[in-house]
Amino acid sequence: MKGPDTKGGRRMTAEEAEKIESFFAGDEPAGPAFELIDVYGYAQAGGEDRIGLASDQVIDRIEVPAGLVRGRAIGVRVAGDSMEPRLYSGETVIIGLNMSPQRDRDCVVEFHDGTGIVKQYKGQRDGVVFLHQYNPDKEVRVDASTVKAIHAVAYRR
Repeated sequence: MKGPDTKGGRRMTAEEAEKIESFFAGDEPAGPAFELIDVYGYAQAGGEDRIGLASDQVIDRIEVPAGLVRGRAIGVRVAGDSMEPRLYSGETVIIGLNMSPQRDRDCVVEFHDGTGIVKQYKGQRDGVVFLHQYNPDKEVRVDASTVKAIHAVAYRR
């Protein structure tokens, strides 16, 4: 059946509309489209690019796409300009707390004192963690005994 407003198509009958509605009636979304995660930040004593990762340093909560990171994720607000022009102060990176860093990818190094830094991961050897920063362009060496964990950056926002 053609009508003047269908431009060559056909109109759906009431019976067809009921069948379609019945077919999709039981479909429920598989889960939420977004997850709400904590964002940590602000510089701490010990360096201008250090970030507070303690529970009292939560500065915001943001929505990220569900399933972006397997396991627990947090946001970290970049502090300082040591990663510019790759990452800017105030930008948020999402890290997977169970995701190991990959060479030449961004990471957050979490220290035993509750602080962290955002750098590019280069590797570990002989009790030293090797990192890279862009501004100024240099290698950063961290004593592995001061490191609690190294988390991969999964997403930038």
